[in-house]
Amino acid sequence: MLIEPLSREHNRKLFDCGDDDITRFLREKALQDQERDLSRTMILSDLRKSTEQIAGFHTLIMSQVRQEEIPDDRPRIKRDIPVILLGQLGVDLNFQGSGLGDLLLMDVQARVDEISKKIGIRALMLDARNERLANWYEKHDFVRFPTSLRMFKSINAIRQLKLNE
Repeated sequence: MLIEPLSREHNRKLFDCGDDDITRFLREKALQDQERDLSRTMILSDLRKSTEQIAGFHTLIMSQVRQEEIPDDRPRIKRDIPVILLGQLGVDLNFQGSGLGDLLLMDVQARVDEISKKIGIRALMLDARNERLANWYEKHDFVRFPTSLRMFKSINAIRQLKLNE
């Protein structure tokens, strides 16, 4: 498997993760957003088939939130807090159930850790699409915001994984 930046060489039309919105994002919006410097999408390719075959992907976006949106965040700061938003994560139906979602999430966290060495970041945030996915992210130590599917993982928790050592 190879994780690399999305490019025009990747055959986005073949990708289908079973969720129409996520599939449509990769097929129609990911490359355009990347070319406009709005986000970065990384592609997981199955080298046994072809580097054009997309097994999965993730998209990261810079964002900021009010500190009160991050449960129990300390010390108190009176301005918006920088975070990285995991905008999308999807695994093609042909590869689901093989641990590639875990691999992509580890890659996300390693990238966030590396970025945090260059700019200030308090957390990795995401909006789980449903309860099943929220439970999956909780197994990876993401904390749910009260009464929503928004979730976060502090940069300190990510650093403790020591993914870049």
